[in-house]
Amino acid sequence: MNESQSIFSKYRKIILAVIIFVVCDLMVIGINFYGTFKAQEAAVSINLSGRQRMLSQRMTKVLLLIRRSVDTNDEPSVLRNLKELDLTVNLFNTTLRGFRDGAMVTGGDGNPVFLVQVETPKSHQLVADAYKIWDPYFNLLQPLLGNNRHFSAEQLESVVTYAQNNNLEVLRLMNDLTTDLEFVANGRADFLRMVLLAGFIIALINFSYTVFISIRQLMATDRELAQARGETIEILSTVHEGLFLLDKEKRLGSQFSESLPRLLHREIEPGMNFLPILKDMISAETYESAVDYIELLLGDRVKEALVTSLNPLTNVSVSLSDSIGNTQNRYLSFFFNRVLIDDKISHVLVTVQDVTDKIELMQQAEQAKNQAKTEVDTLLRLAGNDFGSLQQFVFNVGQSLGQINEKLSEPIDDPRSRQHTLNYIMRLVHGIKGEAAVLGIDAIEGYAHSCEQEMVAMREGNTELSGEHMVRIAVLLEGFYSRYSSLNNIVSNLSAAMGGQEKIAAAAQADRPAEVALPFVEHITHLAQRIASDRGKQVEVNCQVAKFAILPANITKELESISIQLVRNALTHGIESPEERATLNKPQTGALCLFCEYLGNNLYDFTVRDDGRGIVPDRLRDQLVKSGRMTVQEAATMDNLEVTRMIFQPGFSTASDSADINAGHGVGLDAVLEKVKGMNGRLSVKSRPDLFTEFHIQFSVPQ
Repeated sequence: MNESQSIFSKYRKIILAVIIFVVCDLMVIGINFYGTFKAQEAAVSINLSGRQRMLSQRMTKVLLLIRRSVDTNDEPSVLRNLKELDLTVNLFNTTLRGFRDGAMVTGGDGNPVFLVQVETPKSHQLVADAYKIWDPYFNLLQPLLGNNRHFSAEQLESVVTYAQNNNLEVLRLMNDLTTDLEFVANGRADFLRMVLLAGFIIALINFSYTVFISIRQLMATDRELAQARGETIEILSTVHEGLFLLDKEKRLGSQFSESLPRLLHREIEPGMNFLPILKDMISAETYESAVDYIELLLGDRVKEALVTSLNPLTNVSVSLSDSIGNTQNRYLSFFFNRVLIDDKISHVLVTVQDVTDKIELMQQAEQAKNQAKTEVDTLLRLAGNDFGSLQQFVFNVGQSLGQINEKLSEPIDDPRSRQHTLNYIMRLVHGIKGEAAVLGIDAIEGYAHSCEQEMVAMREGNTELSGEHMVRIAVLLEGFYSRYSSLNNIVSNLSAAMGGQEKIAAAAQADRPAEVALPFVEHITHLAQRIASDRGKQVEVNCQVAKFAILPANITKELESISIQLVRNALTHGIESPEERATLNKPQTGALCLFCEYLGNNLYDFTVRDDGRGIVPDRLRDQLVKSGRMTVQEAATMDNLEVTRMIFQPGFSTASDSADINAGHGVGLDAVLEKVKGMNGRLSVKSRPDLFTEFHIQFSVPQ
């Protein structure tokens, strides 16, 4: 017995019940369709028979109006009523003929419709009686119809008299015809209802029978499954791996180990498709490779030994969600073995193991190895740099972290104060990031950038800053302290190994000419070139900052910090790409200049100038509106100077849509302004669109 015969034999009662159900449904649908068609015909007949009553009255009325118009010599009225008589007589005549013979007539909506011949003997008799009156009537009407109307007063009077004498009889006949048609339609409707009721009862009985047979069949199947499960339950409940069978449709078998739902972090049911489960856990690329691999295993063309090494699901990273929606990453290994029956592939046996602990141990060992290598590389790179600058950086970071910690220690009770505190901390973090970028200390720069991003999200969030936000900032500060301590230890150990800070500083000064004693020039040039390269730009840096050497250390420190931000700003917002500069007839390489000049009377001027796109007030207005800081009307009322001042507002940036590690968070110029205020200096901006931007800082140095 083949498989199809076996299935029919096993489920023949259900199959027969379904066939009966389908046949009954088709019969009911056919009868219902026929009844609907006949009901539509009846509706047309009833509607037009009612219209016949109206037309009979209308003809009599029109004839009387014609006679009156003739008596009063009202020729226009005569012509108008004769035209209406034509229409009325034609409708009545064609409709009556349709009732007698069946014909296309004009429907109630003016469109052609087929009027079926009346069916009952009574309707036939009513139509025949109507024709006995209508035929003489129609003949009398002939002189009044058509385009060539020639009738005498006697002919008109004759047809009017006939209409008056037979009007009521025609009306009665049409009324009786309508009543008989309605009776026929009601009979058909009753018959259709009986058919539908009978069909529903048969379908209900058949459905009940089908459910009964299905339940019996399911109960029998459940007993078989329970027996089969009982034979393997002890084995499947003791293994720690996930075990299940996969058929050629990639569906799970009826039996699987108790460990499988725990390993996959989801409910598993027999017959589930394995591929959607797998797709939710792994990357798209790995998923595609896994599907191809499973297809090879389920096919007969490739030997199992040849594809085992191709398994893409060995030590694969998976994303698993628990019952409350938390997601965690684990590492699973899936092993596949073919199951052969009569030398043909029946299923694939899948074994799942959680190898997270093993992978994590391997990763920790690799991480420790890489960490050691990184520390060695850091020591070597720091030793090659200007060591005095590195020590100064470590000192500056320690000071900034101390200021942040002191600020967080102050009692803050309202959201406005928290906002001021957040802006203050962001300026300090931004300064740390800038100094780290200049020296190429990626670990500090990267962590400062991630902290800055999180604080920007706090500042721009829809909710007011709360104490929880301040706690989160304190947690971020702990991360800073950890990295600072590590770097401080490296620098301290390196300083001790190289003979102390004083010897290193003296050696550095001895090896450098006086005119280039400031390593700041090299650092700021390197920073500018790096940012330009990252953004696909070209820049030439000209630093004339020899006066830094004679300025007090605290002022030099602030000017260097300001320079870092203004250089970032120039490369991000100002200097264009080579392609854009070519369209503006500019050299492909942008020019960035830093000058520090003595003006006399202890007054100095520090200038940062770029020959980029300049500050465009209209662009600033657009960004102010786009960021929601003001409406279009408010932005339009501001003059160009007021708009330009907005670039120093905390959180405002024209690069907010493309924020990266160099710009876009609205912190830099805010920090610059605060530092200038701390120097008791004055900050001014000069700019022309597509030509240049200059930041001037004037400050005095007390004697």
